[in-house]
Amino acid sequence: MGDRMQVGLERIFRDRGIPVAVARQGSAFCVYFMDREPRDWHDLAQHHDSKVDEHYRMELIKQGVYHFPLPTKQGSICYAHAESDIDQTLEITERVVASL
Repeated sequence: MGDRMQVGLERIFRDRGIPVAVARQGSAFCVYFMDREPRDWHDLAQHHDSKVDEHYRMELIKQGVYHFPLPTKQGSICYAHAESDIDQTLEITERVVASL
């Protein structure tokens, strides 16, 4: 399911022409609003668009998808989630990204 989330997120942002890097390790994932995964904290601080990230997360929360409302915090998938949860998250994310 982690792969399904990552591929879906990458497609959503690519289709809108918004450069992001979706980093994932197993069931943990994070969208970075920059053109590559950050190499370190300094790279993240200099190139990640924290303002867009915050807006993205708050809009997801308003629409029922909880991501920690702090930029660069990871999202997580657990055994309680089903494929339908991933699909619903991606549908909501698509609406949110359209508003960015």
